[in-house]
Amino acid sequence: MMRQVLERHHNAFLITLAHFGVAMPLERSQAHIHADIQAGLEAQGREPGSPVVLVGHSQGGLAALRYAVDHQDQVRHVISVGAPWEGSVSAARISRLFSWTGRNLTPALSDMAEGSPFLTDLHADVPTIADRVTNIYSTHELFIQPYINAHMDVPGVTNLLIATEDEYRRHLRAFPEYEVDDLIMGRITHLGEMSSPEVRSRIWAKVEEVSDQVRREG
Repeated sequence: MMRQVLERHHNAFLITLAHFGVAMPLERSQAHIHADIQAGLEAQGREPGSPVVLVGHSQGGLAALRYAVDHQDQVRHVISVGAPWEGSVSAARISRLFSWTGRNLTPALSDMAEGSPFLTDLHADVPTIADRVTNIYSTHELFIQPYINAHMDVPGVTNLLIATEDEYRRHLRAFPEYEVDDLIMGRITHLGEMSSPEVRSRIWAKVEEVSDQVRREG
């Protein structure tokens, strides 16, 4: 899903979650993310403290938000796409399937369940970076039910909804409290978000906007 995104910019590099975001808690994945960022910057000949923009999809969006909160001097903006901000029912179900072992074999998925300590702490901390967060989600999230669980109802966060015109009108009628800042026209499922040209164009437009700002400051 990320290949076409990465090919758009020579400064882009891929960050992965430890143990594929399953067997290690998301909090402990932060060190893994840090190492990937440092390696990516080094490979590009950039200083280890160079400003970065993080783009995270689904579980990766939550991890990127946590990293941005903890590294506010370096992360200039975060773009979360299809992230289960209010929790993922499917992740919670998978975690319960393994509960018979008496061990938490999928701690990263447990972190995505509604009310988990990871999400509770993230909700408390994200307001400190809200003005540098762009959140994109779709009416067809599939793994996030209801889809509005991907809406970040935090003052300062920019929320973009992927929907058709009819779906957008239904959204406004059903969830007037979840007003969005802009609309990305389309009918895109959770798995297709990062390969969507419409979503990619919004991501790169924001990356370039932030990059221009960094250049002006430098």
